[in-house]
Amino acid sequence: MLRVLAVEGGSFRKGVDRRAPAAFLFAEGIRPRRLIVKWVEVDGLDATERLKEAIREGGMEEGVVIAGSVPIAGFNLIDAKEVLREFGLPTVFVLREAPDRDAVRAALIKHFKDWERRLEIIEGAGQLAEVVLAEGEIVYIEAVGMGEDEAKRVVEGLTIFGKLPEPLRLARMVARAISRAISSA
Repeated sequence: MLRVLAVEGGSFRKGVDRRAPAAFLFAEGIRPRRLIVKWVEVDGLDATERLKEAIREGGMEEGVVIAGSVPIAGFNLIDAKEVLREFGLPTVFVLREAPDRDAVRAALIKHFKDWERRLEIIEGAGQLAEVVLAEGEIVYIEAVGMGEDEAKRVVEGLTIFGKLPEPLRLARMVARAISRAISSA
């Protein structure tokens, strides 16, 4: 059974919230096994560190990391190459839509002094590939540490309904529920 760590950031109020929740859902195949929630800085650069902490706390020694995109909590970025170097875990990013690379670059240049480092992390996430799922839904993937064909098989095998692999869909639901609960409190 494939071990999966799904990562998804919650929502935040721009200009108001300095941190956002990030859900780290450990699963065996589509079955959730453990959930860890951590806080990441909005537009910070601590998402990779929080991911590495979750990997250690969850005792994940093999499997695959799946995330909804390289950035979470604004432009707080997951550095998949660093995760691969440190833990030997590949990462697959599953995007609902193809990113507008030019718009991302322009936003980074406009808003961040360290935009070159951030762009390097985003560009290091692998080649963008289209995946047509069983029900005809189209998603886009980027993979680090595994080939495109294997990454496609992982995404297809974990997706039951819609466009997201089940562990990622659940992690997204948790992160968003936490965000809603906090913003309404």
